[in-house]
Amino acid sequence: MSSQVARVEQLREQMVRAAQAILKSGAISRSGHGNMSVRIPGTDTMLLTSVSNLEHLSVDQLPLVTLGGRVVDGELDPTSAEIVHMHGVVYGKNTGMGAVIHTHAPYTTTFAVANRPIECWYEGLARFDLTDPVAVARYAPRGSPESVSYIADVMTERSRAVLLQNHGVLTFEHDLMSAVRVLVLLEEAAELGLRASLIGQPTLIPQAAIEYTQRRAQEFAERGQVTAHTPMEDHLH
Repeated sequence: MSSQVARVEQLREQMVRAAQAILKSGAISRSGHGNMSVRIPGTDTMLLTSVSNLEHLSVDQLPLVTLGGRVVDGELDPTSAEIVHMHGVVYGKNTGMGAVIHTHAPYTTTFAVANRPIECWYEGLARFDLTDPVAVARYAPRGSPESVSYIADVMTERSRAVLLQNHGVLTFEHDLMSAVRVLVLLEEAAELGLRASLIGQPTLIPQAAIEYTQRRAQEFAERGQVTAHTPMEDHLH
């Protein structure tokens, strides 16, 4: 088996694990609907889910296709062929992205239906530099040229997610598990934002506090693991 073939098989297995992580997190609708893709490094191909439900995803449901939708290996269901360009536009707009996830995560999708961006009112977003408002792409039918164009319109170099008006959410990152993390953090932030609105309004974290939060996180990461021989005081200042 060539190294490229082995790498593709590893990525297929990683996608199955990612689907399980998404289901466990609850960042998905009751129907289990969702899809995801992983770009094969150094190529213009991606693995794409060929089913619209992530609940029982298996490695044989992950065909290899070009970013334009031509099937290289495996079979692609018609409903998945419809969303090829929704994934492809992310890779085309930001070549550093290696994975894309789409779900109808309930709390996040509530903001999409309300046509309201998700902003940085949750420390989890601040810690992982998801500080720009998550923009809403205008509604157009699933997979249509217009819907793809609207995604491209709102994406920036810093974007790691786009809300799809009246539809759901896309998250994307350099690797698949990081894209899962973005999805989960957004769903947590959306839930907290909605709950906060019941008693007031979500409070945005000021820019200076965001920078302080990120600096602290980086400092602790650089200090490494705390052991019996490492005074805790060294990690608290």
